[in-house]
Amino acid sequence: MNSKRPALLLLLLVVAVLGCSQGDGLKRYRLSGNVTYKGKPVPAGEIQFTPNSREGNSGPGMIVPIKDGHYETAPGKGHLGGAYGVQIVGYDGKANSESDLGVSLFQPYAKATTLPREDSTLDFDVSSK
Repeated sequence: MNSKRPALLLLLLVVAVLGCSQGDGLKRYRLSGNVTYKGKPVPAGEIQFTPNSREGNSGPGMIVPIKDGHYETAPGKGHLGGAYGVQIVGYDGKANSESDLGVSLFQPYAKATTLPREDSTLDFDVSSK
């Protein structure tokens, strides 16, 4: 599989999420945190938060970039709270001919979480599952 394809798909999803979430009048909450792998900050990557409709969350999803082990939602682009599925992809951050983000550090990490209906911080250690 072409390693540029996942990055392109994520970019298209980001554009769709950003385009659909502007001016929707929903109360959004900021989310930030740190992402580590084997005890070190993940240099580059993305976190995708997908609302869990089976748990009653029908709000919009979001994709947040990871840079130097930290992520933070942009103003007005946060979450609504409730149950979410989380997927994290991480890279070494060293651009190469295959990818601007570099080499993948781990298989996509996935877990379920519940986000509060307030601004919050949530850290992830992708080496523990």
